[in-house]
Amino acid sequence: MGIGIVCLSPRETPDVPCVPTDAFLHWEVEHGGDGWNVEENRCPLEGAEAQTCFVSSFHWCTKWQAVDLLKEGLWVDLLDTYQPEICISDWWCGLKVFGCTYSICVRLLAADQESVIASFRAKLDSVEYSHDGQYHQVSHVFRHYGPGVRYLHFLHKGKDTLFWKGHYGARITNSAVMVKIS
Repeated sequence: MGIGIVCLSPRETPDVPCVPTDAFLHWEVEHGGDGWNVEENRCPLEGAEAQTCFVSSFHWCTKWQAVDLLKEGLWVDLLDTYQPEICISDWWCGLKVFGCTYSICVRLLAADQESVIASFRAKLDSVEYSHDGQYHQVSHVFRHYGPGVRYLHFLHKGKDTLFWKGHYGARITNSAVMVKIS
């Protein structure tokens, strides 16, 4: 049973979660190359409510945000004693005729927002020129992480591998965090 989903993409309307807009609401952003862009998915992600994506450029484009778990409705005893599963998910792909690289790092942080209690980092992942153009899901479940977790820091980044001017790098969509209670 999930008690809540924190969508890491801005919402255009309250009943449509995870829809990127050009405002990058809630995200801290570093624009490499020609910066981030928001586009319609060229290869729609089946079953996803959001059919738009953030698109990176020819140098690393990075987005991150810190989620305050207490402000999202969780409470100290729940996090410290019961330690519910915290599930993260992210979807990424490249254009069919361009290579790209994608990276993600998610950390569970203490109240000082600096002390790392647990972390997940996917190995740097790339797709080469002339691939299938399909989305790949990256997911992780934090379990038995110990007391003290108050924040979740979610960071992902992408770039293209051919250094073309424009937005031909990793395409990222439907980023989410879900807390599950058994």
